[in-house]
Amino acid sequence: MSKSDSSVDSSLESSTSLHAYLESKGAEYAEFDKERMPRIFASLCANFKLSSHIIHILGTNGKGSTGRFIALGLLEQGHSVLHFSSPHLHCFNERFYKNGRIVSDEELEAAHQILQGYACTKQASYFEYATLLALVLAQECEYFVCEAGLGGEFDSTSVLREFVELSVFTPISYDHMELLGESIESIATTKLKAMSKCAILAPQAYKEVESIAKATAKELDSTLVIITKDDIESSLKSLDMADYVRDFAPFLQENFIVALRVLKALGIDDIANMPKFDLPARAQKIAPNVMIDVGHNAECARAMVQILGNKRVNLVYNTFSQKDVREILTIVKPNIDQLLICPIAHSRAMPRDELVAICAELGISYEEFVLSRSSIKDDKEYVVFGSFSVAEAFLEMWNARR
Repeated sequence: MSKSDSSVDSSLESSTSLHAYLESKGAEYAEFDKERMPRIFASLCANFKLSSHIIHILGTNGKGSTGRFIALGLLEQGHSVLHFSSPHLHCFNERFYKNGRIVSDEELEAAHQILQGYACTKQASYFEYATLLALVLAQECEYFVCEAGLGGEFDSTSVLREFVELSVFTPISYDHMELLGESIESIATTKLKAMSKCAILAPQAYKEVESIAKATAKELDSTLVIITKDDIESSLKSLDMADYVRDFAPFLQENFIVALRVLKALGIDDIANMPKFDLPARAQKIAPNVMIDVGHNAECARAMVQILGNKRVNLVYNTFSQKDVREILTIVKPNIDQLLICPIAHSRAMPRDELVAICAELGISYEEFVLSRSSIKDDKEYVVFGSFSVAEAFLEMWNARR
């Protein structure tokens, strides 16, 4: 990155560490201003050497796994790639997966110090600053797989729209309705308006999404490829890498096929040895009787029911206040022996009394879950589910015992 423009900040030497700087930013999506990131990017873009190929991942569910599959396919072909995703489970570094590994503290700190040389970056929110860090880290990569946050049209990653080679829309569903709107039409419209000149739409649970995608593509003069459920099933039957996906949950198999379609659109269709899928807490079996998944909305609950079939489990669960907990628990109720309320330290966590009241209303047995190895019984099945915060709390306990 050059420092040719007048935005260079002479106070670089006194800048704080990245950790302290992020702490000062507060909540990830606080004080949203749709004009701020375009303004910052306009000041910086002359100083960025953007990746030759940018793939923008948007949607509600499956963004992380679809993006990771794409990155792994690119790596298998010998390309350099940065996969930017969010949120993280344990540490901020996890959001930046470069050439097959999570970036080091030193790499992140170096990127931070570069950004601190530009006064305009100090306006950025937490997530906007994470996006800027990704732009710095991706400069040396051929490919940048960039996952949007919760938004679309006004997401901080959408400042890249005119540079994006391919937009990929994963399943769009109800989530973050306090910010995106109460209807699937509103949510889909906001996300799909980030569409670049070429786009791929994964199979959708709501027929309205496909209609809106077609209308948006026409409005923006974009080329849109729509993948259907039939396409997925046909591809799975003829897949050369059947062994690779055999143990994946159905939703991961679908995301893998979508990723292969993306790679084919990029001119890559001869993948033979896909690296191991290494994004944690996506229907991940961490023990024979323990599965963990970061699913947190109704569509994720339906996907979990598909995985479980007739199996009954102890559901280690908690969630945030804005979620439709009643619908989620109604969906998974036939599979619940007992709901174990997992303690999470988050300002948006649903008050315990509200969660207990919903359990009582639905006739779901519940008790408190103690984050301890002794809470996991070898003769019982467990699913950890509900939010990234639940997965984080559980995995910290689980990994500490090893």
